[in-house]
Amino acid sequence: MATLEAFPTAERDAFTSACRRYGFIAADFSVWDMAEKQVRLVSVLRPETGTLMHYAAGSRDSWSTKFEHDLAIRVFGDAPE
Repeated sequence: MATLEAFPTAERDAFTSACRRYGFIAADFSVWDMAEKQVRLVSVLRPETGTLMHYAAGSRDSWSTKFEHDLAIRVFGDAPE
């Protein structure tokens, strides 16, 4: 299991930028990935609300884009004040 700090720079930057666009900071979330049977799965938890989402991450999957979509529709709730 790898935490966000071990992700490729481009993925970390995309995640951080998405957070910023919606009023969050990266520290508002716990992010890790687990590779299972040739499938990489990125998990994102917002501890404050207990919301946990899983995103497929692979050569054709941009998990950060799906995460940003979920921020836009407030799956993780509103940004902290």
